[in-house]
Amino acid sequence: MNHDWPSGSLLGRLRDATRQELLSLGTPVRYAPDSEMVRQGAKDNHALLLLRGAAKVRTIDEAGATALLSIKTGGDFVGEMAALDGNPRSATVIACGEITAKFITRPTLMAFLARRSDAFVELINVGSAHLRWANERRRELPQPSTTRIARVLVDLVQAHGRRALGGWVLGFPLTKVELASIAGMKPRTAEKSFSDLRNAGVVVTGLRRDVFVPDLERLREFSAVQVGLPPRRHL
Repeated sequence: MNHDWPSGSLLGRLRDATRQELLSLGTPVRYAPDSEMVRQGAKDNHALLLLRGAAKVRTIDEAGATALLSIKTGGDFVGEMAALDGNPRSATVIACGEITAKFITRPTLMAFLARRSDAFVELINVGSAHLRWANERRRELPQPSTTRIARVLVDLVQAHGRRALGGWVLGFPLTKVELASIAGMKPRTAEKSFSDLRNAGVVVTGLRRDVFVPDLERLREFSAVQVGLPPRRHL
């Protein structure tokens, strides 16, 4: 399979031989839009290697509140934590659109990682990158809400966006509640901050909640201008 995988994804990090071996594993599966791919608390322990499409990773706390933890796209694993440690699922994964993936059992994945230590190292690196990203969100809590929303959008576009006529699109719907949960703020605050960005011409929303960024460089600058922070770096 010829494919330019995102550089930050597991498949994008692997050497060609290791990547091809991983792609040869498992059983092809498809998921319809809005279908549940992994359920929080479930005791199954397979992993899913995403090939096409985007998925949202959500968690529900004891009070019943839902938070969006991350977005996964082609080249990423979902459900790998349960496959590695055998514990119940820590989050629910929902397909944003049609998903093509590989269903990989825990024994198959563990045997592959035992053979390919470089894949195991890169899997750790991917997990570390996600933790660093979450830590950045916490460090930004004292910053103005509009700056925080702009920074989240820059990160999402750089990681998952694709070029389109006149700018960049995320390629998956994103509600204000989900954006608020990533940025660590109340939905009403996120709504106002997003409106400020939209009024400034930095972002545009489509009928299906798709986010369009006419000028990514301007969004980077906007994410720093209010507090004198450095613009988000290129990935």
